[in-house]
Amino acid sequence: MGTPSDQKTGLEEALSDRAPGWLKKWLPNRPSGLASSADGASDEADVAVLILMPGPSETPVSTALTEPSSMNSGRKLALLLMAGAIFSKALGFVREISMAHVFGASIIADGFRAAVTGSMLPLALLQNESVPTILIPMHRGWQESGNAPKNFAALTVALTIVGVIIMSLVIGFGAIFVSLMVGGFSAEAQSITLQFLRVMALGMPASVMLNVLASGEIAFGRSRLTTIRASLLNISVIVGLLILVLTEWRSALAWSFALAFNGLGVWGLTTLILDGSLDFRDLSVADVGRAAHQFWLRLRPLLAVPVADQANVWFERILASRLAVGAVASLDYARTITDSAVLFVSQPLGLALLSATPTTDYNAKMQAIARPLLAIALPASVYLGLFAPDIARLVFSRGAFNETAVQLTSQAMRGIAFGLWASTLGWILLRLLNSVGRNTTAALILVAAYLSNLATNLVFSNIPSLHEYGPLLLGLSETVRGVVLLSATALAMRCGLKLLYLIGLAAIPAVAMAAFGVIVMSSVQETLPRLALAGVVCICAMILGGRVLAPALLGRLFSKLLLVLTPSARRKS
Repeated sequence: MGTPSDQKTGLEEALSDRAPGWLKKWLPNRPSGLASSADGASDEADVAVLILMPGPSETPVSTALTEPSSMNSGRKLALLLMAGAIFSKALGFVREISMAHVFGASIIADGFRAAVTGSMLPLALLQNESVPTILIPMHRGWQESGNAPKNFAALTVALTIVGVIIMSLVIGFGAIFVSLMVGGFSAEAQSITLQFLRVMALGMPASVMLNVLASGEIAFGRSRLTTIRASLLNISVIVGLLILVLTEWRSALAWSFALAFNGLGVWGLTTLILDGSLDFRDLSVADVGRAAHQFWLRLRPLLAVPVADQANVWFERILASRLAVGAVASLDYARTITDSAVLFVSQPLGLALLSATPTTDYNAKMQAIARPLLAIALPASVYLGLFAPDIARLVFSRGAFNETAVQLTSQAMRGIAFGLWASTLGWILLRLLNSVGRNTTAALILVAAYLSNLATNLVFSNIPSLHEYGPLLLGLSETVRGVVLLSATALAMRCGLKLLYLIGLAAIPAVAMAAFGVIVMSSVQETLPRLALAGVVCICAMILGGRVLAPALLGRLFSKLLLVLTPSARRKS
C-alpha cells in the first residue's frame, strides 16, 4: 500500500501516466492553484497554499503534519496572508466604487483596464504562482547550503533583467500590442490605452522583482511584501483617482500604478538587504546566469496553466473590446462582487484542506464539503443572477455610472452567477487532489477548464446575433469554466454520481428561491426593499437546503445560535 501521493486512479492514469512525453514536459508536478487574471490590482491570498503543499523533495506529509511548531507557523503565515487579502479586497471594493463613480463604463475605464492587463499579461510566467512555486523550495535548499543571500540576489537580478527587457518591448511596440489586445476599440480608446500602458509599463520590472522578493520572504516565514502589495496598489489607484478629479490630469492613474510598484520595490529591496536576506557583494555575471538557468529548468513544467489562463484572458479582452464601450470595465465591476466567493469561501476552505491530514477517501470528504456549501451557494447564485441589476445599481450607480453601465455590469454578473456555485466548490475540491500530491491531474483539470472558457468565447464570438448580449455571454463562458472544473475534479475523485445526486437535492431550494424571487421582482418596485425581501427569501432557501442536505450541521448551528441569543440557555450550559 503506497502513500497517498503514490496512489493514482483512472482519470490520472488516462491523462497523466499515458500522456506522451512532450505533453508531460509541459505539465506541472508542483502545486497548481488559483490562477488569477492579469489584473495587477487583483487580490492576492492564494500564494499561501504554497507553504502548505508537499513537494517531491520535501518532508513527507505524514511527518510534517506531526510537527506542531511547523504546522502552527504555516497556519499563522496562511492567516496573515489571508488577512492581508481580505483587507486588500475591502480596498479593492472602494477602488471599484470610486472608478465607477468617476468613469462609469466609458472608454477611459476600458482603456485603464486594458492597460492594466497589457502591463501584466506579458509577465504572466513571472507572476501569480509560478515564481513562488519554484523559488520557495529553491530558497530552502539555499538555506541548507548556507548561501541563500547571494543566490537569492542573483535570481532577483536575473528575473528583474527579464522584466526590463519585456518592459522595453512593450513600450517600443506598444501600438502594435494594443491593437492585438483590444483591436475592437475605437481609435480614441486605443490611444488612451496606449497612453496608460506606456506609463504603467515602467512598473513592470519592479512588479517582477516584488514577486521574487515576496516569495523569498515566504521561504523565511514572513509575509510583509505579500500582505501589503495588493493593498498598496489599491490605495495608489484611489489616490490617482483623487488627483485626476482635482487636476483633470488623466495620466495620474497610470503614474500612481507605476510608482506604487517602484516605491514598494525600493522599500522591499532595501529592507531585505539590511536584514541580510539579500547579498549583492561579489555577485558575478556567472552567478546571475546560473540562477536564471536553474529557474528556467524548474519553470518549464509549470508553463501549461499560466499559458492557458492568460490565453483565455487575452481572448476575452479582444472579444469584449469588440462588443460595446464599457464591456471590458463591466466585467471587472461584476467580478468585484462575484470574486468574493473565491476569496472568502474557496481559499479559506482550500487552505484548511491542505493543512489537514491527507485522505484518499474522496467520497466522504467531498460530501462533508459539498452538502453545506451547495445548500448555501446554489440559492446565493440564483439570488445574484436574478437581482444583478439591482445589486449593480445599489453598489455602483453614482456619478458617471449610468443606466447603460448598470445594464452591462448586470449582464456580466448574471452570466458569472449561473456557475458561481460550481467554480466555488470546484476550487475547493481541487485542493483534495493537491493535498495528496496529484498535482499533474489538478493541472490538467485547470488547463481543460481554461480552454473550455476560451472555446466557449470563440463559439459565441462567431454568432453575430448574440453580440448585443456580449457581457452576459462572457460571463456564461466563465460559468462553463466552473462547471468543467467541478465536473473534471469529481471524475478524477470518482465521486461524480454522488455529487450529481447532491446537486439534484440542492436544486430543490434553489428552484424555490427562483420562483419566489420572480414574485418579489414583479411585486416590489423599490430597489432596496426588493433586495432585502429577496435576501430573506434566499436565507429561507438556504435553511431549507441545509435541512435537506446537512440536517445535523443545521441543528448544531441553531443550537449554538440559541445558546448565544438566550441567556437562560447559556446559564443551563
